[in-house]
Amino acid sequence: MDDVKTTQDNPFLVALSEFKVGINDVSNKEDQLNSIKSQLVEKLTQAEKFNDETINDKHALYQLANEIKLSVNTKVKQWDKKLSDASPMRALSEQFSDRVILLVFGKVNAGKSSFSNYIADLFNPSEVKRFFFDKGEVKYFEGQFAEGVTETTAQIQGVELGSNLVLLDSPGLHSIVNENGDLTRRYTDSADAVLWLTSSSSPGQVQELEDLKLELEKKKPLQPVLTKSDKMEEDWCDEADDLVQTLFNKTAEVRKAQEDDVFSRVKDLGEVEKLKTAVSVSVHAYKKQHEQNPNALEESGLTELFKRLANIVDEANVYKVSKAQQQMVNFLNGEVLKPMDQDILPKVLELQASLQEMTENLRFKQNNLSSQILDNVLCEVPLIVDKHMGNRDKKALGHDVNKLIEKEISETLRHELRDVVKDIKKVSSDLSGANLGDFNDITIDIEKVSGKAKQSASSSAGAAAGMAIGGLFGGPIGAMIGGAIGGYGGNKAGEMIFVEITTEKLSVGVSPDNVIQTTSEAIRTNLPAQVKTVFEEVNRSFEPLQLYAENIVVAINECQQQTRNLRVHNA
Repeated sequence: MDDVKTTQDNPFLVALSEFKVGINDVSNKEDQLNSIKSQLVEKLTQAEKFNDETINDKHALYQLANEIKLSVNTKVKQWDKKLSDASPMRALSEQFSDRVILLVFGKVNAGKSSFSNYIADLFNPSEVKRFFFDKGEVKYFEGQFAEGVTETTAQIQGVELGSNLVLLDSPGLHSIVNENGDLTRRYTDSADAVLWLTSSSSPGQVQELEDLKLELEKKKPLQPVLTKSDKMEEDWCDEADDLVQTLFNKTAEVRKAQEDDVFSRVKDLGEVEKLKTAVSVSVHAYKKQHEQNPNALEESGLTELFKRLANIVDEANVYKVSKAQQQMVNFLNGEVLKPMDQDILPKVLELQASLQEMTENLRFKQNNLSSQILDNVLCEVPLIVDKHMGNRDKKALGHDVNKLIEKEISETLRHELRDVVKDIKKVSSDLSGANLGDFNDITIDIEKVSGKAKQSASSSAGAAAGMAIGGLFGGPIGAMIGGAIGGYGGNKAGEMIFVEITTEKLSVGVSPDNVIQTTSEAIRTNLPAQVKTVFEEVNRSFEPLQLYAENIVVAINECQQQTRNLRVHNA
């Protein structure tokens, strides 16, 4: 036995010996988990029951909504499978509910198996029972965990150490075998605390730090450990006449620099709670040096490690009381809400933005098409009016104008909106003859002479005759004679009348101007409203998609709030 086996000053072993847990406080929260999950499933199921039959099934928004529905249904099915997959993890938690379950966690070749074997060596062989999981059952085996430079662990294996500790050794994360990494992640929630191991040869690579942050988000006690914190130096040995390799611990300055570097880079990933500074150790250097060097335990970093492990045991004791509830929170966050946030919500937000963009585009198109249709109809109005000008049939005129409006709106909008909806609402135009003005006559003025106009003409004839007779005599004497004769004759005729002329209007045609003007004004007033009605109907066709998107967001937000409430209660 080495010194750490026999001493009672090892704080880690002391903390384990004093470990006690209130078993009755560890309650199974699976029913509550299923209730929250079921509520979310019910809301999502109800949300997708919307009527999209009027939308063109080739439209991008229809396709996107359908893609969301398929994704949601896939996620829902996966939740039950993941719950089932996690049942061995929950069984392990229950089987060792009276012990500290410490998971050794890290990437491939981080030294996990070597580290686990070293911790096991702190206990008497009679207190050590190694096991592995086979289809959720614990099966015991003899011997140590395999160690090497290749991937040696392909299953969850563990070791019972004394009566209060279970150490789990997991397959490496970022394994060449994807199933191994997935297996490790499934079992992390069975642990009461985690030892996160990374090799000091390249500590805290990007993927490792991401994994560390994810584990911290699960609110589980976690201690980062930098393993293999040593270096090999070569020197010539005269006695051996050869190069001799000697293993040294890395200096305290180098270790601290690496510990601080890992800590700061994890912080840079975002806000994390209860992040501990890593402890840097070299189990290999200790094993090589402890027989000759009484300070080997401290120089290899193991003295500090045992202090940290003692703290972890105390924290695990506190965590274990609320572990079942935290497992539920972790499942909801990691398996339900996170996939919804990453895979579903971005598509939902895209759908909402696209719906808003489409509404604005339809409004713009409505104005343009309304003007286009109005111009087309107004061009035809004079022809229709001319058709009915002869019989002045305003009822027939109104019928033809209505048919023209309905035809232009239907054909134009059906063509322009064919990619949006399967069909458009039939337009009904109701312009009546009373709205279309009256046909007006085209007239000219004619003077009409009454019957007395002939007597007045006789007076004029007398004067003309007198002038003719006077002309026979010639000169001034002839003029006097003619005037006298004419005056006499005129006076006689003037005794019968005096002249009267009347003016009458004669119709020579029909004017279409008034009808064209009033009909055009009526069309300008009514047609835009009719086009607007069609577009409103098209917009209403997409309202179910908008409601669907809103209901998904509401369902996810409610589940998030329920999960937050669990965390608050847990805190």
